[in-house]
Amino acid sequence: MVAQLSETDKAWLAGFIDGEGYIGIVRIKKKVTRQSSDTWRYYPWVIVTNTDTKVLADIQLAVSTEKQASLSRTEGHKPAFQVKISKFDDVAQFLEAVLPYLRLKQKQAQLLIDFCKHRKSAKIITGRGHRGMTSFGEIEEKIYLKLRELNKRGA
Repeated sequence: MVAQLSETDKAWLAGFIDGEGYIGIVRIKKKVTRQSSDTWRYYPWVIVTNTDTKVLADIQLAVSTEKQASLSRTEGHKPAFQVKISKFDDVAQFLEAVLPYLRLKQKQAQLLIDFCKHRKSAKIITGRGHRGMTSFGEIEEKIYLKLRELNKRGA
């Protein structure tokens, strides 16, 4: 659990996030069914990618996540692996713990924390003409676009 990490470990994790991490939102279009309309769904992601599985196992242990999957690479490169945190509460808790130590991705971390907290307080709108709509769609789209801009290469 992140709360049990030492300040040194939090700083070490922040270094990995700054150097080899991704803080962002994945946007997926939900298909139309008889029960729901086609709407965008937004999910938080914090990903650390590295070629050293020992380091990733340490990160995985530190953040208490079971998600570790291989990542394909171009020919001639070493195979890389990743640890991904994608549950709203886990993402917010992890980023709040490492936020003071982040140097390059503080803005992204704060935006994703705000996104996760806002989602917890959001309400589903139901009723005639509102099926599948939420009270948070516009705000999520704005945060998604801000993060996408911040995460552009060279930005």
